[in-house]
Amino acid sequence: MNVLILETGLFPERDILLQALTDTACPHNVRRNDLRETRNEKQWDRLLDEILTSDRVFTV
Repeated sequence: MNVLILETGLFPERDILLQALTDTACPHNVRRNDLRETRNEKQWDRLLDEILTSDRVFTV
């Protein structure tokens, strides 16, 4: 399963969620993107492609 984690900094339990989602025992492909960083249009396009190809997207 392809999992994408979008880091926003909006949730106080962020560290607990990230730890659970990136548990090395799980057989998932996990990618993380920090939305607090400045992005150009090409980087936003790449992120959109990652979102569209992910089976699950978590916002933390």
